Formats: sequence, structure tokens, C-alpha cells
Amino acid sequence: MGGGVDLKKVKEIMEGKKYDGGKAKLYLLPPKSILEVGKVLTYGADKYDAENWRKVDDLQNRYTSAALRHIFAHIDGEADDQETGLSHLAHAMCCLLFKLEDELLGKSEEERTRETDTGKYTTRDKPFELGKTDNEKGSLSDFEYYV
Repeated sequence: MGGGVDLKKVKEIMEGKKYDGGKAKLYLLPPKSILEVGKVLTYGADKYDAENWRKVDDLQNRYTSAALRHIFAHIDGEADDQETGLSHLAHAMCCLLFKLEDELLGKSEEERTRETDTGKYTTRDKPFELGKTDNEKGSLSDFEYYV
């Protein structure tokens, strides 16, 4: 009948807990690079609007082209963008981040759409009714019924 103190339990209480296993280790992001990306984003927000990039028509293709132009300029030995004075690679990273965000948001939207599906048949999805004659409503030959 020990009335002793459970040292393991005391240690757990005193040290605190943080359950973050399996979560992204954001401290791995290279801070100087992220700062340069932030400068490009700030320049764009001041010139256009903070959310302007989301409103661009044909976003995926246009930001692919823009990212490649910045990468090619960097490959050609031009470190900084002439207009902004900021890194071509930081510009390219912004373009790729915009593409990724758009793609991830699109997938999220698809998932939300699937989650709201009731799973019930609509008239369009209603299965063929067996045993009906060719011209009866709901028969395989009653094409207008399924359109």
C-alpha cells in the first residue's frame, strides 16, 4: 500500500506536452530565402493589391510562364529583376507558390463538393428500371428520360 509519489507522472505534469508529431516542421524553411520571397510579395501587393494574384485569368499558365522567364533570366546570369531589383529566383518562387496555392485550393474545393454529396440518386443518376418495355418511361430506350 504505497502512498509514494509517482515520479513519472510528476515529470509529465511539470514538463508539459505538445502533440505535434507528423506536423510540418516549418522551422526547416530557409529564413533568408523566405524573407526574399516576402519582399517580392510586398512589392506586388504595393503595386497591384495583396490578393491580385488570385484574380489573374488563366493563372496556372500565366504563372508558369512568369516563373520560367525569371528562371531563364537567372540562368542567363541576371541575378535580380530589372524592375524590382529583387531576386529572379524569389520572383519565380512566388509564381510557383501562387500555382501551388491555386492547385491546393482547387483540390480543397473538390473535396468540399464531394463531402456535400448526399449519395442519393438524382433523376439523371437513377438506374435503369428492368422489365419495362422499350418505350415506357424509365426504359433503356426512353432516351429523353435520362437527358
